[in-house]
Amino acid sequence: MNIFWYGKNSVGIDSGEYSLVASPVDLEKELKSAKAANVVLASKESEEDRKIKTTSFLINNPGEYDVKGFFVMGLGGFGENIAYTIEVEGVRLCHLAGLNKELTDAQLENFSDIDILLIDIGSTDDSNEIASKIVNQIEPRIVIPIGYDTVKKASVFFKEMGASDAEPQNKLNIKKKDLPQEETKMIVLNIA
Repeated sequence: MNIFWYGKNSVGIDSGEYSLVASPVDLEKELKSAKAANVVLASKESEEDRKIKTTSFLINNPGEYDVKGFFVMGLGGFGENIAYTIEVEGVRLCHLAGLNKELTDAQLENFSDIDILLIDIGSTDDSNEIASKIVNQIEPRIVIPIGYDTVKKASVFFKEMGASDAEPQNKLNIKKKDLPQEETKMIVLNIA
């Protein structure tokens, strides 16, 4: 599978003949590949997101969905945001956007065995600290920061995590067998 970052909290997952886009910024303008996405996840339960016009299967409410090879669990209880776990090709991903506090024990139960965490690190030092605490709660194998504007911001998050900067890459190509086993790996993606 390939994972792309489109900016802000928008992420694309390409799994062979099917693809998924989470938190699209602008389907018609910015995310040309999202037009071909089979599944689109809206991360906010707002009227604006509900008006997304697409021929793709749109998920904008909490619940369980099994669509085109993606098993998606939308989780409410995060303010106006929806958190998503996505299972594809034997890999379990989590897309967390807009969180402003650590997870409760009840919320954390939904995020066991996460392989790849796509986490909004926000725009403030406080959001870096909160994102870092959430990463430590979930303990994923790979962390991909999203929701920031500059590479410097990712560096501050890495420092908060006690990790060295990673060289940005255009996409993450990963298979279940390639996941790190012993420690959490930090990956920075360029905007596609």
